Amino acid sequence: MATLDALARQPEIHDYAQSSQFRVSFTNYPLTEWFCTSVTIPGINLGVIERETPLVMAPITGDKLTFDNFDVTIIVDEELKNYQEVYEWMVNIGFPKSHTQFMAKPRTDDIVRKGELPLYDDLVIQILSSKNNIRLGITLYDAFPISLSGLTYSVQETDGVYLTADISFAYSYYDFSTMP
Repeated sequence: MATLDALARQPEIHDYAQSSQFRVSFTNYPLTEWFCTSVTIPGINLGVIERETPLVMAPITGDKLTFDNFDVTIIVDEELKNYQEVYEWMVNIGFPKSHTQFMAKPRTDDIVRKGELPLYDDLVIQILSSKNNIRLGITLYDAFPISLSGLTYSVQETDGVYLTADISFAYSYYDFSTMP
């Protein structure tokens, strides 16, 4: 019979994560980074295989992971420059007018991603401590935008309401790294 050592099972960190303690890095898209107001760390799912037995369908572990989209909200600047930054990234991928739009805009940081300069970017989320020190990094590899929300202007607003845009990204996978 195994024994448990209660003292060895106590947590070393007693501070709680705060939802406002983060920073996100878009290496090729600085305005999107600057105006970012919220991020959602994506969920992860592991497939399940149903194994048939004479009595029940017994679940066993699958072998494929699926990752939820990475969702970001930004406050839009009054010239829509950060909105256009993501829009142009998507046009670079989807080329709505002509084939010459595909990868027409070069990266500003000269980083080569998958041999296709402007399509992919590694996104980094830094989780900060209660004292604003970096505690953890989450890197999403080979990310690209898959949706950019519309903007609604309205003269019925009585108070100054800032426009926000939601962006969803697809990516290959993500991992965690501890920071000193």
